[in-house]
Amino acid sequence: MSANFATEATAKNCSKLLPAEYQWQALDWSHLRAAELPRAFKISPDQQPVCEMNAAICSEAESKKIIAVSVDVFFKDSAIWNKPEQLLPYIELVNRYYQQARITFNFRFRPTNELPAWTENRNQLTVIFASAMPAPTGKVADAFGNLPAGKAVFNDVLMKRQDRHANPYFLVGKPLGHELGHVLGLAHTQDKVLLMTQGTSPQNALEILPEQALIMRVMALQRFGGKLDPLIACH
Repeated sequence: MSANFATEATAKNCSKLLPAEYQWQALDWSHLRAAELPRAFKISPDQQPVCEMNAAICSEAESKKIIAVSVDVFFKDSAIWNKPEQLLPYIELVNRYYQQARITFNFRFRPTNELPAWTENRNQLTVIFASAMPAPTGKVADAFGNLPAGKAVFNDVLMKRQDRHANPYFLVGKPLGHELGHVLGLAHTQDKVLLMTQGTSPQNALEILPEQALIMRVMALQRFGGKLDPLIACH
């Protein structure tokens, strides 16, 4: 089985790499309109689609249909992450988080020699596992998501957080889902039960708000080539 096939199966057929209790239910955003979402939830409001100019996309985002988004994954020079199999439980967990937003990710593992420059392929959602890759500011963070570049980076220092949470899948699963949220347009929140809270805490419930779900759905469709998927989310 190829790595890409395996991740597609994880996203769409709900494999049992994780216990059944790690489940999140689809949200109800029927009371919301994409054109009226609060700026406070958006990490870069000036880069968010304007619904007056993207009426069809915003209408699709407001629907209850699943949006499938392709994510290119690269192992750059990490001393920890170098095999797709290492990430499969975390990938499944992320897709379970994103059931709340009816978004499913197809993670595609790509060879290192195809890794684009930071300013290239901005409309392709990309994840990079690296040793110590700096953010555009020059700082080497545990992990960061950058909406302008369309990329999320996870550095080896992230693995030093093993004592921060009892959930064995949380260590990489939460940061992966969190940074993808940034690339899909979400800002940090203060509520520790939410996926987009900064840092880690035993109180993290990894929840997504309806407003956040709709912001990400619009970005997935307008910016990152997301497609409406007829499959039903797993519950």
